[in-house]
Amino acid sequence: MVEGTPGDAFVAALHSEARPRFTDPAGLATTLATLYATAAAAYPDLTVAPATFAAELARRLAATASAAQLARTRIDHVYLAIACMGGDERAVQRVEAEFFAEVDNSAYRLRATRSQAEEVRAQLARLLFVSEPGREAGLASFSGRGDLGSYIRVIATRELVRMITKDRRTVAFDNASFLDHLSPVADPELRYLRDHYRADVDAAIRAALAGLDEEARALLRYSVIDGWNVDRIAELYGVHRATAARRVAAAREQLGESIRAELAARLEISTDEVDSIVRLVQSRVDVSLARLLG
Repeated sequence: MVEGTPGDAFVAALHSEARPRFTDPAGLATTLATLYATAAAAYPDLTVAPATFAAELARRLAATASAAQLARTRIDHVYLAIACMGGDERAVQRVEAEFFAEVDNSAYRLRATRSQAEEVRAQLARLLFVSEPGREAGLASFSGRGDLGSYIRVIATRELVRMITKDRRTVAFDNASFLDHLSPVADPELRYLRDHYRADVDAAIRAALAGLDEEARALLRYSVIDGWNVDRIAELYGVHRATAARRVAAAREQLGESIRAELAARLEISTDEVDSIVRLVQSRVDVSLARLLG
């Protein structure tokens, strides 16, 4: 517990740059008393000592502390955050009950899955209430410059975006969907391939896909199934478009070499004859085996 009067505790905890702005002890005492009364009235079931409240308020405002900043502070939510960090379980429950719905709101806007929203909701308690090496608990730094709901919404949105991006980078795709994109059945030429070689081609592709790493599979999903261009893939991975293009090309080359080897082994023919089979449908397949085979 912080010792002394609220005014003394506030000044002692002030950032050195902010101290010259508070030269009227009597006025400061009145301001702090008013702020404390307002906050305590909002959460009468919670208890934060006046001196602790004052010191924490000064610490959180840091170098920006001023009389004008105090007047703009969402003081009831700062009081609630201080109570949480003081270990008041009732305060923690109030935050969860009043503000954790922000995860669901953000998940809806971002079109996150239910499992993604549930995982972020589970992480939110740790992010808000627990300090870890290199990371301060979210509520330990909340300064009341905005309301607590908006503050938590930012954290929830950031975590959801991070999770969605991670899942998109590693998401798998089923081989059947990939095969359908490689070989639609809309014209006679393609029926020839399907009638004579489909089982072996499908098996070769499945075996080749199974040998790809997660990133290569994801890149092929975006470029082949989802139809993403290089710029969109580059944005997802946070790399230059040239880098993204090289990665997509490498994934295609890796798959192509594997398919060629698998198909040649299954049909007991040379790789040149494999290329001849591919050319049977090259002009009609939107994403042809020839293109994947380089």
